[in-house]
Amino acid sequence: MNPKEIAQLKLYHEPFFKYAFSEQRKIEKIHLPELKPHTHIIICKNPSPQKNQDDIIHTGKTNADQWLPFNRPLIVMPGDVFYAIEQKPND
Repeated sequence: MNPKEIAQLKLYHEPFFKYAFSEQRKIEKIHLPELKPHTHIIICKNPSPQKNQDDIIHTGKTNADQWLPFNRPLIVMPGDVFYAIEQKPND
């Protein structure tokens, strides 16, 4: 690697996007501009949903504008946290 490539190398990458809330809110969709359109996403209560399938809140694909709409609004309370995790289509 040349010095420029080393400077651009990320040391660590979280495999999820974390959303935390300080007030009660109704969430109808989330924006994931870092991802490509039509990316498969799961929304869950912990960053390792494979351990407990009950933690999965929603599954879907981002649209052409990188928004992930929910089938029904998600009501979050103060202190609630959820994670958006990119999934391979066959996962």
